Amino acid sequence: MKNLTFIVAISLAIFNSCTSTPKQSNQQQEIILVDHLIEKADDNIDSLITIKGHVTHTCKHSGKRAFLVGDNEDFTVRVEAGGEITGFDQNLIGSTLVVSGTLKERRLTKEYIDQWEDELKDKAEEDGSAESCATEMNNIKDMRTWMKNHNKDHYSIYYVEGMNYEVVE
Repeated sequence: MKNLTFIVAISLAIFNSCTSTPKQSNQQQEIILVDHLIEKADDNIDSLITIKGHVTHTCKHSGKRAFLVGDNEDFTVRVEAGGEITGFDQNLIGSTLVVSGTLKERRLTKEYIDQWEDELKDKAEEDGSAESCATEMNNIKDMRTWMKNHNKDHYSIYYVEGMNYEVVE
């Protein structure tokens, strides 16, 4: 009798697990505007996020990257094609996308930045390209300012390994 009760209980459990509908989550993932990503980035490294931004550029040859900005065009986020994304078409430039993917970080150390700066100075002395290096030198200056203002020993470059996207608006 014990065995029969046990078998009936197991059978009912299996039947219920096969026929019941899965519970739907009422929680939707928060959509982070590109302008606000920097504020939330450190807490979301290697996490699934959803961002919204305007496409300013897609890689012409491979189509594997898209660059998104918000209302403040000083901060750009690169999205790498992956998951359901096979590529980003040039026609997306000017569109607004909502992209889901994993937030990643590449850290440029102080030593790396110092070496980069030394190489630029050497190049400028060798071929007189000081003017063409000015933009990169300004970038290095901005990186150092950011590091100082955020009390960090590295400069963070954030990007998203995209899984899927939707054109909105």
